[in-house]
Amino acid sequence: MREVALGMGSNLGSRIEHLRAAARRLATKVLVEPRFSRVYETVPAYGRDQPAYLNACCVGWTRLEPGALLVSLKDLESNAGRDPDAPRYSSRPLDLDILLYADEVVETPHLAIPHAALAERAFVLLPLAEVAGAWRHPALGRSIAALAAAIDPEGVAVTDLRLTGASDGGS
Repeated sequence: MREVALGMGSNLGSRIEHLRAAARRLATKVLVEPRFSRVYETVPAYGRDQPAYLNACCVGWTRLEPGALLVSLKDLESNAGRDPDAPRYSSRPLDLDILLYADEVVETPHLAIPHAALAERAFVLLPLAEVAGAWRHPALGRSIAALAAAIDPEGVAVTDLRLTGASDGGS
């Protein structure tokens, strides 16, 4: 089994329910012993005329190879109502990304690990640092905590929402 870090986001519909449903499915179908960050509300990085995102990260163990993991994540997105033909950076009910996969670097036409924009996105680094702060970015050699400490957090705010545990009725 390999340790993997995933990014999660939603800015359409019941954002928190999309993320919670994905967390449940990840915990039963994809990941062993998942740990989830707090939920952050985020100004969209691209296409600012969109609704705000809710973002979180999780870390767990998987038996799936990177390509099979990507297929599983795309299936979860599709089941949540994401249109695979929608323009890049458009609003979506669910977005799941492989951020890190053990200490591997993967470059294919359909998959880049570590995620290509990981070190540039506060909405990913801040929640990821909660669950994987000591993990070293395999290409940059810096810890996730160090990358998060160096990034401007503007537009990213932690919420009281949680992906697991008691329901709090957030949107």
